[in-house]
Amino acid sequence: MTTLRRQISLSSGIALAVGMVIGSGLFGLPGLALQISSPQTAAWGWLICTLACVPLIWIFAVLGARFASAAGISRYVEAALGQRAEYGVTAVLCGTFPLSVPALAMIGGSYALTAFGIEPEKLLVVSALFLLSAVLFNLSGVRTTTLINKVSLLLIVATVLILAALRLPDLITGGRLWTAPDFTAIRPASLWKVTVLIFWAYLGWENMSFGLEEFKNPNKTIKQVYFLSFVTVVALYFALAATMNGASIHDSNVNVTQGIAHLVPAQWRQLFSIATLVIILANANAWVFGASRLFYSAGRNGLLPDIFGKLDRRGIPRNALLLLAGCFAAVLLASAIFHLKIEDLVLIANQNFLVLYVACLYCFWKIETGPSRWPLMVLGSASCAFLLAGFSYRMLYPIALLIAGMLYQQYRAKRPGLSV
Repeated sequence: MTTLRRQISLSSGIALAVGMVIGSGLFGLPGLALQISSPQTAAWGWLICTLACVPLIWIFAVLGARFASAAGISRYVEAALGQRAEYGVTAVLCGTFPLSVPALAMIGGSYALTAFGIEPEKLLVVSALFLLSAVLFNLSGVRTTTLINKVSLLLIVATVLILAALRLPDLITGGRLWTAPDFTAIRPASLWKVTVLIFWAYLGWENMSFGLEEFKNPNKTIKQVYFLSFVTVVALYFALAATMNGASIHDSNVNVTQGIAHLVPAQWRQLFSIATLVIILANANAWVFGASRLFYSAGRNGLLPDIFGKLDRRGIPRNALLLLAGCFAAVLLASAIFHLKIEDLVLIANQNFLVLYVACLYCFWKIETGPSRWPLMVLGSASCAFLLAGFSYRMLYPIALLIAGMLYQQYRAKRPGLSV
């Protein structure tokens, strides 16, 4: 079998989209943002990053509805720039997901350490168990994946509402950082760094592009999923970020990855951490879903060996999932050997996705003919320019992947025995 089945409805799509975006970002980034900045700077980082993402979400919705394929972003690039560019972009994606998903698992692992009193030295072991669980859930089928994310969405909403109610004074105080800001407390360099870090919280909609081939009634459903999930995600993020920022003014204990756990009473902390684990696991589950479709598409299109472009009898890209599992293991091993931190993986992944967003912007501009073409191009370009402004030598990584993918396509084109 080589064709994916259309079995994802509107409600399942929204749950899957929210599950891809919310998870480690919701429960890890508010604390990480405070760790590297001040409450006022973090608040404006959330606002700027959210506004910067609006044109990008719109562009993904338009392109997704037009090109609903398991190739996702790579398909957009092929339509606008040809197969050589498609191979280059696919190579960048294949080099990005194996970094981003382990980073997500490490954030979940941090909460597991808090929940069960595990020594910090066991973080990578716990992270490996996270990733193994996500791969196994995906091997069990699409229905299991979407069910897990529907349950996760309900749990996320309940958790945020409970925290906001318990810490209502902090929520109000944090809200004032937007309505009555102290601009003298904001440093531009710190604002850029925290905004780029927060961009991790909005990664996921590009990941959705790899699952769009499985949507029912894609012309109508895909745009609805993008817009409704974005509104849901923004509301949840702002409620929790305001609560965390308000609490940070008088309690620096929240300024860590698992800082949200300090918002709940001590007797509830373990239960809260367990609920957080479930949510982040659902997030990892959704990301593995998207990444496996990317690897499957790369096998189907020739960038990877064709064995990874095959489905089992249930329509699941099993071989692609197993390849992903091997990549995750390699990244965790490298993290142990080279002492890589969560922030290192997050920043590299963010940078790579931003480079891909620039590619999508150009594709949108080249393909779209409606009145939204130029306004979205200008706004999207400004957003990406701001978010990419501070990266330096790290840019060599996506550039090298892009060149490698394009050279491989050229090599295949010159070999008569290989089809391109």
